[in-house]
Amino acid sequence: MHPDDRSSPDGEGPSGTEDDFSIESLSVDGDFAEHLGKDASGAPGKANGKKERNGLLEALFLVLIALVLALTLKTYVAEAYEIKGKSMFPTFENGQRVVVLKAFYEITREDIIVFTSKEDPSKDLIKRVVGLPGETVRIAGGQVYINGVELPEAYAQHDDRDRRERPLERRIPAGHYYVLGDNRPDSHDSRSFEEVPATNIKGKVLFRWWPFGEFRSF
Repeated sequence: MHPDDRSSPDGEGPSGTEDDFSIESLSVDGDFAEHLGKDASGAPGKANGKKERNGLLEALFLVLIALVLALTLKTYVAEAYEIKGKSMFPTFENGQRVVVLKAFYEITREDIIVFTSKEDPSKDLIKRVVGLPGETVRIAGGQVYINGVELPEAYAQHDDRDRRERPLERRIPAGHYYVLGDNRPDSHDSRSFEEVPATNIKGKVLFRWWPFGEFRSF
């Protein structure tokens, strides 16, 4: 498996300095802190202390809920991936990042999907769906035909290498998809490892979010 054909989960996250601001904003002079700690009679305020503890517990609970939601979203709903390689050029370039929808989707022709490699299960690949279950795919002279009808592919890039490839024809089994990279001369795809079973599919690309100036939905 060539590394150009891989995509990887984006494990990076933003770092910030809000903690410094929070610590500063809570720093008060001793007189003011002493005043907040006493009730109307001048005795330490038990009610205020209880409120502070409740507020801390509430904040911790909200943080826990946020973490659980974030993990749930990443595991079951959507996940960010970084593009590695050039097999999907010109649609994607090396280093760009996309969000992949992992639930509540339906795969249609020309969708871009992320799936587990059949040859190396430790790797994820990103390709475009050109053939659906039950269809017959024929590739000749670099052109794709579905059930005998030429498939228009404005997104595909060709050169003499893929145009000279030996013609091939396959009927796609039920529950499988025929996938190709947009950069046909430099893509390791269904022409080599055949169809992708639906059980290997992790999700489909929803949008490209990095670089911000090249945001695009799919």
